[in-house]
Amino acid sequence: MKSFLQRLLPQIFGAPTAQTVSAAAPVPTNSPSPDTKIAAESPVTGPRRPLIASDGSIAGFEFHISDHILGRLGQRIEPHGRSAHVTALLTSARLLAKTGRTGLARVPIDWLAHAAAVEGAAGVWVGLEPATDLNQQSLLLPTVLQQAQQLRAAGAKVGWDPACAWDMAPDFALLQQGTEPMVKLLQQQKSWPAGLQDLPIVVTDVVDVEDLEMALYHGIHFACGTLAPAGSASAPQQLLPLPPEIHRVGHLLHQLDNGSDTALIVSGIKSDVGLSYDLLKRINSASFAQIQAGASIDQAVLLLGRNALYRWLSLLLVRFAGRRKVSSALQEITLWRSRLLELLAQQNQEPAPDQLFTLGLASMLSLILKISPDDVVTTLNLPDPARQALLEQAGPWQAYLQIVWQVESHQLDDANDMVARLGGAAHITALADEAWAWAWAAEHENRQDGHRP
Repeated sequence: MKSFLQRLLPQIFGAPTAQTVSAAAPVPTNSPSPDTKIAAESPVTGPRRPLIASDGSIAGFEFHISDHILGRLGQRIEPHGRSAHVTALLTSARLLAKTGRTGLARVPIDWLAHAAAVEGAAGVWVGLEPATDLNQQSLLLPTVLQQAQQLRAAGAKVGWDPACAWDMAPDFALLQQGTEPMVKLLQQQKSWPAGLQDLPIVVTDVVDVEDLEMALYHGIHFACGTLAPAGSASAPQQLLPLPPEIHRVGHLLHQLDNGSDTALIVSGIKSDVGLSYDLLKRINSASFAQIQAGASIDQAVLLLGRNALYRWLSLLLVRFAGRRKVSSALQEITLWRSRLLELLAQQNQEPAPDQLFTLGLASMLSLILKISPDDVVTTLNLPDPARQALLEQAGPWQAYLQIVWQVESHQLDDANDMVARLGGAAHITALADEAWAWAWAAEHENRQDGHRP
């Protein structure tokens, strides 16, 4: 299955149509080994991860050779196979760069050293990381620095950790948080040479939203990481009481879920000026161009239908993220997560995939609104499998959240039974790309219409 990024993003983003590039670049034809052929045919990059800019928006995506490929093949793969993986990684990032967003490709230097060609990397940010085999690092460094010069000549930016003190200055600083406290990581810049103090800084593997916001508030240009640990609705450190506007939306959701009369639903919406205004904007937007202007609340509810109205009200909760530094990114990530869960549920032939969409939304609302997971479950009146997944990390739907977390943390592995049941890592990656395109389009439409979902 070809990546949705390759098939649809040019049309969605308005970029020039380009020839589709396969996920795995062709391997040179001088008799590669069976291992090389297998490596070239397997998923060569992990799913992309959002790269969040200092203004709190998603500026691009991070691409990374999947962890299971690095671990399983890193020690025995031949140069031909490494070249194919790196070429595919750079190609994915370049395709994204053509849409106007930043494509960050993270490459271990012992893999880059085997890349056959790097000319097709215009617009890509290439982050050089320590070798998977540290014994080779000093030996390969001259070759890697030569490759870095070729990447720059091709129009790419090349960065690494300034602590490496190589005989060349990076175009940007690449830092990795991991287990490092964010406060300590931010202090590293003070020890850099004067000539590197003004470099753009990219921080990867950020551990949570709070550290992400701390980084962006303190001069980091781009950051990315796994924002919801283990795919659960982990509550933020400082919880807030449930805001009254969220309580009102929750009351309407309960009425819809319990089969209350439509007239009662309409009355509840009319009693809230903000909700009425948002619903009328929605029904008079470009999405409903066929509807005659001036539709009433009663007509809007009937036109949407109860299921669509429930989904619209649920998504409306996302707009209350506006108080956060990364509110724009969190809203797009929430849409992505919700759509990916829905696609996975469809793939697995779940009887009500729309409920998995709501689960995705619920899994982010605690972080977005800074309310407790219990308040999220109550507000959305979630079914028991969703409640189990969010509050107990158990039940039949927990496996779906775990898949999403594996996508976010570059840990998709075909050896996982659920991954195999859903079509394999390559297929799930393609679904993740499709969900990102849908989330971007939904956010773009909402901005065009002057409102949030």
